[in-house]
Amino acid sequence: MSDNKNKFEGNSRYFTICIYSTVTVLIMAIIIRAVFFWESTSATLNTLLSTLSPFFMGILIAFLISPLVSWMRKTVFKKWLHITNNALNRLLAILFSYLLVISVLVVGLVYLIPEIIDSLTQLLDKMPDWANSIMDFINNLSKRYPDIDFKYIQNTVTNADTTLQSTLSKFISTLTTTIVTTGVSVVKFAINFIVAIIVSCYLIIDEKMQARGIKRVVFAFFKKERAERIWYVTKRSIKIFSDFFDGKMVDSLIIGLLCFVSMIVISFFGVKGFSDCALLVSIVVCITNMIPYFGPFIGGVPSVLLLCIYSPKSALVFAVLIIIIQQLDGNVIGPKILGDSTGLRPLWIIFAITIGGWFAGVIGMLLGVPCVAVITGLTEDAVDKRLKEKNIDLPILTNEKVRKNKPNKKLYNKLKDRFKNQTEEK
Repeated sequence: MSDNKNKFEGNSRYFTICIYSTVTVLIMAIIIRAVFFWESTSATLNTLLSTLSPFFMGILIAFLISPLVSWMRKTVFKKWLHITNNALNRLLAILFSYLLVISVLVVGLVYLIPEIIDSLTQLLDKMPDWANSIMDFINNLSKRYPDIDFKYIQNTVTNADTTLQSTLSKFISTLTTTIVTTGVSVVKFAINFIVAIIVSCYLIIDEKMQARGIKRVVFAFFKKERAERIWYVTKRSIKIFSDFFDGKMVDSLIIGLLCFVSMIVISFFGVKGFSDCALLVSIVVCITNMIPYFGPFIGGVPSVLLLCIYSPKSALVFAVLIIIIQQLDGNVIGPKILGDSTGLRPLWIIFAITIGGWFAGVIGMLLGVPCVAVITGLTEDAVDKRLKEKNIDLPILTNEKVRKNKPNKKLYNKLKDRFKNQTEEK
């Protein structure tokens, strides 16, 4: 009897409560530590992120270069070159994709950095001439209309000229210092970049094996229904991200190429600066076009200022050109390529860009749209599931669908009469 009383018996209910209590206490301790000792926590997080930055960079590289590898493997090597060996096909696709991307980046940086510094220097040298021209114009107006006081406008132009010159000077000096600093720490950057390339290569090579391993872990530690939900959410999120970035990259490349060709053609009509700045401006437009809605303005404003070096007419012509190209992109090219990859209305896209820009700058503006698209997509799935469980059918989405879903009264009455007659005959 005494042995049975002193024997320890396990209880799964109390064990689960202990586990949840321990996890809750640990989470609360971490939150309290982070709030009350934020400086040391921030330093620790920065050190951790700096250490893991090659792996994050590798994941990003793999995510962006994976569509190019897939296209080269299926189209270039399998369809065009008729290489049927899957292992050789995949190896060549990965090798040539990385060589192509690295070559474009190196050539772009070698060409762009000197061009940007030279253009900004020319713009800085032109500032006093533009200010003098504007002041001469205002002085002529004041002589013609002596009753109007132009002193406020003159002071504004003078202050704006001084502010722009100081800002551009600081930017050029900062850019030069940054380039020198990067050159000093080029060894560290090169090591991180090489590690990121290796990580991305392994991620692309073992893509199926890694997905299988993650799926095994999810289904091993969660119930079947919860595991299926987690796996569905993961696949849906990755698909939305990849569809957005793949389509947006293709769309931006087309817009950049269209801008370059248009500037070269317009330069034949005697517009100054278009032939000299065509490549630089087109690259800027191509990169900034990745940001929806605000991207054209972000890329258009510095390009207009750059062309002001040559003449205000060139800047005006480019402003008209970029508006036409962006209208073409928004109404024709973008919808054809992107389709409904995000499923967001314009209001939600602007909201996502605003919040993302406030939280993480330009990168946040780029990532905000697919993040909000994932959230809204999963929310819609949850709402549809709940409506289906309640046997509620809501086909009222648009006026067109309402019109299509209206029952045909004539056909309904005809079928009703036929059923009634068959019943009476029986």
